[in-house]
Amino acid sequence: MKEQQSFNHEEFKELGKLEMSKEVVLTLNGMGILAFFAFGFFFTSLYTVLIGNTVFNFTSGTILISLALFIGTIVLHELIHGAFMSKYGGKPSYGAGIAHFILPYFYATSKTIFSRNQFIVIAITPLVMISLVVIGIMAAFPSIAHWMFIPFVINASGAVGDVWMIRNVLRYPKHILLEDRKTGMIIYGKETDKPLNISTTGFVSRFSKVFILCFFAVGCLMGIAPIPLNILGVESLTIGPTNSIFTIFEYHSIGEGFGFNLYPLSILAISMIVGLVYAIIKTGKPRNDAMTG
Repeated sequence: MKEQQSFNHEEFKELGKLEMSKEVVLTLNGMGILAFFAFGFFFTSLYTVLIGNTVFNFTSGTILISLALFIGTIVLHELIHGAFMSKYGGKPSYGAGIAHFILPYFYATSKTIFSRNQFIVIAITPLVMISLVVIGIMAAFPSIAHWMFIPFVINASGAVGDVWMIRNVLRYPKHILLEDRKTGMIIYGKETDKPLNISTTGFVSRFSKVFILCFFAVGCLMGIAPIPLNILGVESLTIGPTNSIFTIFEYHSIGEGFGFNLYPLSILAISMIVGLVYAIIKTGKPRNDAMTG
């Protein structure tokens, strides 16, 4: 059943727009690159846990299969967006472009008015659905699990823009309405609602600050951890997949002493993920003044 949102022009006014400005495009591009490596690390760690090794077996048709999975993932991602637009009464259209000659993008759009929660469902569903299906395939069919790297990472890193939009939309009251556009959206609210200024300024500084803090904090914690573990009489402890390049920390007692190993690359990856999440959440925290655009 289609659930199209009614829109009363007398009750609602335009609060502002979220558009793909050059600043936003550059920031989302950076977010996407960081997310690609972060989700790549997460996938490979998950692969190690489910399959038991990090050996990816490919065939002579690797390039063609990889290309098909890449294109198929993007198409499926947008089709899922479109399916939920249709569910809420929209008529989706699809296309592709290059924002400011910097960021290639694919889109599903509809000029239908959606409620805030409808928009959130439309935006987040491809990330959730494809990720769950990929993990299910990995668990059920280990022989082809390595091929799931492409749909998992491409879908997740490509959804950074969706997550950023959701994060900004959630700062508005739930009664707001949104009109989806090819390169952004228009936000409508009641007369009593205040416009919010949303900017991507500060992403790099926030990411860098938390990335560095997390790296040194985790490193110091892991460096100190063997002392209380030895006092408590712990025989051995491993954080992360055992005997893997994704192992984070290993501890083992040796007679009256102990030994431990730290893995800087894993700590770097964790710090990157934490920094990315923090920067996405905090970047562009609205101020109570007029929204630009």
